[in-house]
Amino acid sequence: MFETPVAWAMLLPIFLNVVPEWECPGSSSNVSTSFNSSSNSNSSSNSNITLPKEQCTGSGSICPGAVFSGDLNTIVSEWSLVCDRKYVPSTITTVQMCGLLVGALVSGQLADIFGRRKLLYITYSLLLAVSLGSAFVNSWQLFAAFRFFIGGLVGSVMVVNFVLPLEFVTPSWRTFCGCVGFWAVGLMTLAIWGYLISEWRYLIIGTSVSGVFMLFSWWFVPESPRWLLSKGRFDEAEAILKTIAKYNNIILPDLSTLKKESEIASKPEKRYKNFSYWHLFQSCEMSKNSLIVMYGWFVSSSVYYGLNFNTGNLAGNLYLNVFISGLVEIPALVYVVALNNRIGRRKITLSLMLLAGISCLAVLVVTLIDESQTVLIIVIAMIGKSAISGGWAATQVFSAETFPTVIRNIGIGACAMSARIGGIAAPQIVRLSKGSLEVLPFPVFGGLALLCGFLMLCLPETKNKPLKDHIITVPDPEDLPEGGSPEEIPLRDTPS
Repeated sequence: MFETPVAWAMLLPIFLNVVPEWECPGSSSNVSTSFNSSSNSNSSSNSNITLPKEQCTGSGSICPGAVFSGDLNTIVSEWSLVCDRKYVPSTITTVQMCGLLVGALVSGQLADIFGRRKLLYITYSLLLAVSLGSAFVNSWQLFAAFRFFIGGLVGSVMVVNFVLPLEFVTPSWRTFCGCVGFWAVGLMTLAIWGYLISEWRYLIIGTSVSGVFMLFSWWFVPESPRWLLSKGRFDEAEAILKTIAKYNNIILPDLSTLKKESEIASKPEKRYKNFSYWHLFQSCEMSKNSLIVMYGWFVSSSVYYGLNFNTGNLAGNLYLNVFISGLVEIPALVYVVALNNRIGRRKITLSLMLLAGISCLAVLVVTLIDESQTVLIIVIAMIGKSAISGGWAATQVFSAETFPTVIRNIGIGACAMSARIGGIAAPQIVRLSKGSLEVLPFPVFGGLALLCGFLMLCLPETKNKPLKDHIITVPDPEDLPEGGSPEEIPLRDTPS
């Protein structure tokens, strides 16, 4: 559920960066955009927002003072971010994605030190506070600084919120947990927020304050038993496991062996070898697998966020387009959940990446042939958005099963870093649409996705196969349980 308000904070630039109707006084060229008021509006913010056509003075010089009209007020109209400043909105979004990278890198270490639950609620509370504060800034430079910290906190919440539920469920449920569509719900409800509120400051305030309701879940969400066991806090973990067993009406088995393993796990200096990012590239096979899945995360992030941020450049009603772009994610996620354990990880990921790539290239072809086919273009673009959403979910599951146990979390950390780099690149790729060929981002995204799909064929299939434990360290004899052997001591992942 945290994903819904986090999606609001993350994807607000879709509406904050919209260019309202404006003109340049004294210019020989009549500057206007294609924002048309709806005749059947029941709110002052209800507008049929279509692709804006930015123009400056006829000579290409800086507009001395852009005049904005209409009810829509965004950061563009607030600080006149047109002409010589038209790069600022995409730059602010890039700054936000840089913060996302920092947050993802730091949160894994902090979650291992302080616990999943505590860090989740602390960073989420800070996210709401910083997001609310960004509504009261008086310069775009300060706003960019706030968006950096918002990105960092979003990155932290996303990482911990992904890990925490996975540590409660069995392997058969992990695909489901990774595909629950609360992010898509966040995108759809964000479209409703944008439709109802035309003032960007009030839009931020509304989404920030509404997110407070998630804080009340503190009393219902327990700490991860696995994290507690890794810290040797067996009694606390046992209490949580008993509560879970009671809720599911099952009898909790004897936990004496688990208690012994918890005592061993709390002594990493005796029990486990330290692994590093170097082990991801220790052999040719490992290097190939690591680079492919890292590229998969890079492509998934850049194409996903790129298509989201590019929604404002599609013809038609912006609010409807954003709502549909969230809605179309759900069928792809259902597809992954239903078939990932049946036809295999490679085929699922390949099919979705190819569909995303072909859809993006089809947008280019249709636009070049007849750009008036706006409905067809939107439909094809939404198919691509749906495919990349499912492709990212499938890639996450596939990559987690590709890495050996002892370096799995290190590998996922490297993949997450690649995804954040892709997110940083996404706004700049979208910025290509500001030139003469507004459809240019689509072939870029399409090429990235197609290459990713074919590369997935080079990965080993992991369906119905045990997780690899290639790098094995033998514990000290005194750490073995009575009558045990090294093989009976489960290897522990490097903390995420």
